Amino acid sequence: MNNRIETNKRELITFLLVAFAVPYLMGIPLGICQASGKDTSLFANAQMFYPAAGVMLAFLLACRPGMPVRFYVLHLLVTASCLVMSLLSAFVDLADGMWLLVVNLVIIAGSVLAWVLLLTDKKEKRESYGLRWHGKFLQAMGICALFLVLKTAVVFISVALSGAQAWNEYLAYWQSYLPWSTFLMLIPNFFLCFLPFFGEEYGWRYYLTPVLQQKFGKRKGVLLLGVMWGLWHLPLNLFFYSPETSLQSIAAQLIVCVTLGIFFTYGYELCGRNIWVPVLLHYLNNNMILVWIGSADISNQIYTWADVGVSAILYGLMFLPFLASKVFKDRQVLA
Repeated sequence: MNNRIETNKRELITFLLVAFAVPYLMGIPLGICQASGKDTSLFANAQMFYPAAGVMLAFLLACRPGMPVRFYVLHLLVTASCLVMSLLSAFVDLADGMWLLVVNLVIIAGSVLAWVLLLTDKKEKRESYGLRWHGKFLQAMGICALFLVLKTAVVFISVALSGAQAWNEYLAYWQSYLPWSTFLMLIPNFFLCFLPFFGEEYGWRYYLTPVLQQKFGKRKGVLLLGVMWGLWHLPLNLFFYSPETSLQSIAAQLIVCVTLGIFFTYGYELCGRNIWVPVLLHYLNNNMILVWIGSADISNQIYTWADVGVSAILYGLMFLPFLASKVFKDRQVLA
């Protein structure tokens, strides 16, 4: 299947401004929120929408023919709504958790309406803009299952390295009903909140990765994308994930994004450039934390350089080997 993304300099600049400049500028009010002790998770939710919004805005401004305009406009409206509410949360106080509740309701309503718009649009439009399901269903589910096995192994080994007490407590946790019931809840939940995960993957996997691969080759291109994806998280590393150990957080982020970027692209290509495979993988990666550790709180974490080293080893062992796959074999490198 053709892996080329036809784009031009103007479209690429538009994409980069929305996908990268906007979250960096939003880092200013994010920092204000963090310094004042307010909830910063709204900014993390909103940031996930920007990459796809960059692609869609670039295509709309270029007046490309045959676009899924309704779906694009909806995504841009939800993106704008999340951005505005993030800004307002920095300066307007509401009841505790109210801003996050409103944002979540917008995401749920947007996701449900997005399915309606996608499934009622013409197949030709979805095909032309990378929105149709490609590849066999069982193959895609196999990729997702493989990812769960590999990522769960990373989690279990990390806990085992923490000591006997942590290991015994973790095994006791898995003997309860909690992780299993939570996992079952994640399945229907995907359809109610897929839009932010699509928001990243449509920008990274559908648009930017092929652009970089056409310029630098498939392996170098996917590695460069991983670095860019990692640095894209910089405002969140500084003011959300780990304000106290931001340097270690940035290093760990780069490791995760480079290695997972390889596997997500591997799944995307292996399944016939099926964007829904990396969307599912991204959803599992972010939401399985509820299963793996029983909590969704990923803010204000403390990282040590030892943690960074363990991540480098484990993620490298689990995901770097996929870079040797034939899907990353160059047929032609453009100058």
